[in-house]
Amino acid sequence: MRLNRSILLVLLVGIVSSIAIIYFYLIQREFTKNHREFLTSTSKLKHSQSRLDYLILENSVYAYQNQDKIKNRIKKLLNEYKNLKESTILKDKTYTQIDEKIIALKEKIDSNLENIEDYLMFNAGIKNSLLFLTRHVENSELSKIDDNNIVIKANYILKHFYDTKRIQDLDYLENESFLLISDSKDKKVQEFVRKFNIHSKFLAKGFKKYINSVNSVLDNNVYNSIVSITTDFSKIALKDFKALDIFAFILFSIFILSLSFIIFLLYSYIQKNQALKHSLTYDQLTNLYNRKSLEYKLTHISKPTLLLINIDGFKNINDIYGNEVGDSLLIKIAQMLKKELTNLNIFRLGGDEFGTIFEDITENEVLKIANKLEKTISKHNFIFDNLKLNISVSIVTNNIFPILENADLTLKLLKHNPNKRVMKYTDNLNLKKSVQENMQIVEMIKSAIADDRVIPYFQPIINLQTSKIEKYEALVRIRLEDGTILSPFKFLEISKKSSDYHEITKIMINKIIQTAKEFPEYRFSLNISMLDILNEQLITMLFDCFEKNRDTVSRVDIELLESEFLEDTKKVQEFIEKLHSYGSKILIDDFGSGYSNFSYFSNLEIDIVKIDGSIVSEIINDHTKLHILKTIHQFTNGMNKTNIAEYVENREIALILKEIGIKYAQGYYFSQPLPRPLNDSKVII
Repeated sequence: MRLNRSILLVLLVGIVSSIAIIYFYLIQREFTKNHREFLTSTSKLKHSQSRLDYLILENSVYAYQNQDKIKNRIKKLLNEYKNLKESTILKDKTYTQIDEKIIALKEKIDSNLENIEDYLMFNAGIKNSLLFLTRHVENSELSKIDDNNIVIKANYILKHFYDTKRIQDLDYLENESFLLISDSKDKKVQEFVRKFNIHSKFLAKGFKKYINSVNSVLDNNVYNSIVSITTDFSKIALKDFKALDIFAFILFSIFILSLSFIIFLLYSYIQKNQALKHSLTYDQLTNLYNRKSLEYKLTHISKPTLLLINIDGFKNINDIYGNEVGDSLLIKIAQMLKKELTNLNIFRLGGDEFGTIFEDITENEVLKIANKLEKTISKHNFIFDNLKLNISVSIVTNNIFPILENADLTLKLLKHNPNKRVMKYTDNLNLKKSVQENMQIVEMIKSAIADDRVIPYFQPIINLQTSKIEKYEALVRIRLEDGTILSPFKFLEISKKSSDYHEITKIMINKIIQTAKEFPEYRFSLNISMLDILNEQLITMLFDCFEKNRDTVSRVDIELLESEFLEDTKKVQEFIEKLHSYGSKILIDDFGSGYSNFSYFSNLEIDIVKIDGSIVSEIINDHTKLHILKTIHQFTNGMNKTNIAEYVENREIALILKEIGIKYAQGYYFSQPLPRPLNDSKVII
């Protein structure tokens, strides 16, 4: 009786277990299918995006490329996105975060496609004008010797235009005249010159927008967003697989005590599950262990030494030769590392980065291996069909915890040293100290904001003709708790990488308006960057303050930092127009420095130009700098713009500026920045 009950119990357990196993098997099979479907969709979408970037680059370089390939690739990209968005696995609430990222990805794709439409429009105009000029020159019927000089000049100009398009570099258009000039009364000559100059003017002006449109398209972040989605998806999927493992173990234990056929079902599950685990612990391209595997390995070795290898300029290889060549190179590098580093696990940490781990090895031994490996790779010819590539790698070693973090910091440092390819991490590099110092500065900024210790200092601007102070430039400072005044170069750049930068700007705006109320005899100016103009919340706050203080803000001017590239001139012009409505003026700061662009004057309604101090401070001993200053003055004066010369450090410079006709000047010769404006406006030059 008991035996029968036991048999019935085992049979019941076996039946229940079998049903549970079968049910579980079907669930995991569906999950696996959906998981692979999602990864396949992301892979196809990445390929379409990288292929689209390649086609844009190819189209921008070659003048006669057909744009139909781009249109077709865009359709395919949108179709791949649609397939990804409709992935079955996204219906699971566990993957809601991934679904939201995919929705956000669509905005980036749409933004990139808008940039592509702009690019295609600019490209069409550039290409049409280039083709017209080419035919125009080739079909010219000018025969006289003087006329042939016109044709030679036209060919010279045309070559510059083609070089600009091919190299994507505006330097080919600098310091050149792109207009034909002829005194000939021959109607054919005049007609040839007229038509040529129409298109030449268009190209000279349009190439900047065209190249900017190319850069806007190629600088998109769509591909990285897709990679991020894939990474986050894999992290979530890994947790699901762990849960499946626990459940499988329980069923396997029951299965041993029940029916034998359950073993077959469970075995089938284990085999498939191992394949899924492989995809989460191995890199799919190179079949090396991935970063997760390396992190796990590091926690199970008592004395690990990490060798980190990074391919130099790998992004350029992808951009020039395409992702297919880039992927093939990664596979060849993986094979070479396996051959050179025998009996070691090789890891692909992501992108163009590889690594391996040694146990109980001396520093000299691992450095010897690193140097040998670097030389082997740099001397190797990587062959892809008819293409031969020579590459270099940067290699770092580290055995100090945290292993991976220290190695990454060392690699970043090594990348800034073009003459060194191998480096060992030591605490003497002070890499963490730099990070800690930055964190301390961030905390210091937050404390200063909270305690109202962000303050303006005021440097007077002198009218050289009347010897009086008429204006003050407001400069940000932080007063430390001990009363020390901190200059902006010690904290401003770091603040730009956080939300504190805009908070500092808000504080400066309010305090400068208050100072302007106290000193109605002076004008004041405040530095505003492109980061500020692009921040809608800050600009809204600025004009709210202006609206509440209309009687005062007509004496508050804005200095645009000319060293920061003005990407969106349309938005800047809208800002300037609104600023002018309050009676304020707009200044371009640091004019004549590295990013100077005289075309600002054709796009922006600038009132005052501040000539960069690197020019002003050298005019006594450097005739070239003096000539540049006079040229800027003549140019801006001819456009009815006022000049302010910065960095006036002695009386001799001040007198030269006054003689040239520069109206305003500021610098340490007159005064250092002051905590408050002066009551007396008179100065002695």
